[in-house]
Formats: sequence, structure tokens, C-alpha cells
Amino acid sequence: MKITIAASHRFHLLDLARELENHGHDVNFYSYVPKKRNVSFGLSKKSVKSLFLLSIPFLLFVKISKNSDLSKKILYSFLDLYVSYFSPKCDVFIGLGTVYLKAFQKAKKQGAMTILEWGSKHIDVQQEILSKIPDYKKQHPFFTRRSKIGYEIADYIAISSNHTKDSFIAKGIHKDKLLINPYGVDLKMFSPTKLCDKGFYDLLIVGGWSYRKGADLLTKFCSKHKYTLLHVGSIVDIEFPELPNMTHIDSVNQKELIKYYQKAKVFVLPSREEGLAMVQMQALVCGLPIVCSKDTGGRDLKKFLSEEKWIIEMESFDLEALHNSIEKGLEISAQQKGIRDQSKEIAQKLDWTSYGNRYQENINTAIFKQTYA
Repeated sequence: MKITIAASHRFHLLDLARELENHGHDVNFYSYVPKKRNVSFGLSKKSVKSLFLLSIPFLLFVKISKNSDLSKKILYSFLDLYVSYFSPKCDVFIGLGTVYLKAFQKAKKQGAMTILEWGSKHIDVQQEILSKIPDYKKQHPFFTRRSKIGYEIADYIAISSNHTKDSFIAKGIHKDKLLINPYGVDLKMFSPTKLCDKGFYDLLIVGGWSYRKGADLLTKFCSKHKYTLLHVGSIVDIEFPELPNMTHIDSVNQKELIKYYQKAKVFVLPSREEGLAMVQMQALVCGLPIVCSKDTGGRDLKKFLSEEKWIIEMESFDLEALHNSIEKGLEISAQQKGIRDQSKEIAQKLDWTSYGNRYQENINTAIFKQTYA
């Protein structure tokens, strides 16, 4: 089949493009990721349709304007118009929600099956959750409207977790329109680890330090308890506290992350809103027990485990629930000796090849339904 995949930057769609190409499809992957970087992740040169050079003025505007609504509007409109005008006719069109709209309309008009990729809860549910965050800037109606039109236009919406599915159903999207497929992990970068003999931390969180990811709850927890915490990532909308038991390290290259997983006993992610945080799969493969909220997609990973104890879901979003879950995680960690390889049983189920196989099955099922509807 001829498959067009329209992204902005890498996300998981570059991995998807590579895996569908490995299934024998003729793939065109559009993004503003430089061609050389696309190829470094295993995608063939012929499949790469990089808009990097053309996107530079728009990306500079986004940076200079500090991610302003206007700059994102212009960038999204450029990407959408380019793909809608220049992408060839295809059998399946897969596009990133909010960014693409005209490209979806053109693909449908030409008879393609269309799949909208969405990484979080339904936009309305997401905004309801995020609106409770202090000083939260409500999303511009342009993006909300664009997202909802995309939901309607697309034949299917690809999501990564069941709690995300529930949010769409609650907003009137039929369950048959939703394709659920947990993301993958690069097994060349992440593998079972041994906890460092010294200089280790009780807890690790990877990603933006933000209210959305529960940074305020972790700060309160660490100020009350003496557990040590390491954060690796950017500072988003809440200051990192100057506490002796909390350490911050700026964002690092993915290839360097494994050395920080080696330094931690338990991975923690008390997010208020996620689709499926990919760092959880990385932590699992590296051998760490996971403490997470009900909104990280962690629950969906349990089905890959023979023992569900490795994923500890907080019963509620508060300090007591976080404390209880962390205690359980540390108990599990204390039982681990040498190489933490309990994840080897699930690694092959969580890699990008398995993700691509599941995506192919979803496409086959969708085509069957459309053919015999």
C-alpha cells in the first residue's frame, strides 16, 4: 500500500514510518526533522520528505516568539498546506491531530483511509484538567476547533491507552472509531540495568518539570520525606526546589538516559494528564518498578506483564496515595539483586517492531470493516 504519514517533529510517527516501511509499504514521511536525522532512526532516504529547510523561518519565529499562538498557527498552516498540495495520492493517510486538516480533507476526497494520530485525552477533557493548573493559559480556540474538526473528518483516531479512549467516548466519539495501540521503546538504547553501587537515588522522574506531570505533588512529598529524587528534563511552569534531597539535570539525549535509569530505584510519574508516557516503557525495560497516577497509561502496560506488581498505580491524586505507592515500589526495588532483568519477558512486546505489527493489524481490521461494511 501507499501510505503517507504527516508529522511535525519526530514524536512516535518516525518510528511508525520505519515499521510500516519494514512491512513492505511505500511510505512517504513528512516532517520538519532533518533528512539525516530521519535516516539515523532507520527510515530509508526515499521515504523521507523533510521540510526542514523550508520550515526554518517558521521555526525561528516559534522560538523568538516563545511558542506564541500566532507562530504555531503559521507553522501548522504551512505544514498542512504543503502536504495537502504536494503529497501524492495514497491508500492510507496518517496525520498528526491539530497540525493537519486540509491534508486530511484532500486524502479523503482522493479515497484514502484516514487515521488521525492523537497523543492525549480528548481535547475538551484535556482542557478541563489543565484549566485547574495555576496560571494556566487556556488554549486558543483556533487549535481546539481544528482538533475537533480533525476528529470528525478522520475515519479513525489512533490513541495509546484505555483511559484516553474513555475520554473520547465520554465526548460522543464511537468506540469503533478508536484504534488503541501502546507506543514502543528502542531496545538498542534501553535494556536491563544494575543499580549503581553509590550515588543512586530513591526516585527518578524524566520529562518536563511541570504541574501537568505532578511536580508540585513531588515537591511537597520530598519536603515532607527524606527520599532522594532525581529529575532529568526541562523546567516548564514550576520552579525546581532547592532541597538537599532533590536534584535536577537538564534534558539529555535519549541515548544518555539509560545511565540515569541506572541511578534510580523507582521511577515515578504522578501526572494529571498524559496519553501514554513513553518514559514508562523505558523505565520498565531498564528494570525499574513504576509509580504512576491513573492518567499516565501505566495501567495499559500491565497486560504485557506476568506480574502486575511492577506498575503501582496511585489510588488517588494526593500525598498519602503517592507515599503508599512509593513505599511499595521501594520494597520491590529492595528485592532486586544484580541485573534488573525482570523486564526481559516483556521487552519484545514493547519494542517498536511490536508496535508496528499492532498498527498493521489495526489497518487490516479497518480496511476489512470499510470493505464489508
